[in-house]
Amino acid sequence: MELVVFTNNGQTYHFYEVENFKPTTTGFSFIYTGKATGVTRSATFNNTSTAGYALAEVQNG
Repeated sequence: MELVVFTNNGQTYHFYEVENFKPTTTGFSFIYTGKATGVTRSATFNNTSTAGYALAEVQNG
């Protein structure tokens, strides 16, 4: 899955290989693998700094 996060200050973040996406009452969290580093990390965003997000299922092959 791919995730694009739009922040209130106009920045956009694109995450690849997103897993375990969980909306919460205060924001959302997920696990992703860095495209450049190959390192798997967890991330959390809160609703006060996020304008929105977009999720897309990606088909491999």
